Amino acid sequence: MIEEAVIQAMGFSAEQRELLVTTWLMLDAIHQGDAETYAALCAPDLTCFEDVCPYRIDGVEFHLSLIRLMARDPANRPARFDILNPQVQLYGDTGIVTYTRLMTYDDNGRPRWTTFNETRVYVRINGAWKMAHFHRSPAPA
Repeated sequence: MIEEAVIQAMGFSAEQRELLVTTWLMLDAIHQGDAETYAALCAPDLTCFEDVCPYRIDGVEFHLSLIRLMARDPANRPARFDILNPQVQLYGDTGIVTYTRLMTYDDNGRPRWTTFNETRVYVRINGAWKMAHFHRSPAPA
């Protein structure tokens, strides 16, 4: 969820809002197990650094296989997720979105939270924003 009041208070431009919505759609696709939407929002030569692997991951297929696995077991999905303290930087056809992702899970009727600090780098390809790189690391407790 992105709080509309927060976005308005931050004074984001229409283009910055577009990148936030793209980011939200990307994260929602991950949580819903929607590999098709995720792939459509990525550049084919996507790269990333994340906590599941000690080295850079190249390409989209690694992520698509994980998303497909998530789709098989709804228990892997958070009950909700929030994009906290978003920052959007624009440099021509490049956009950088940084935020903390808060994921809330239903742990047998009790909430459980996981947080990650994330950076997503987008490039405009044929008029559409595509994620070219991301970096994700667990937020300190």
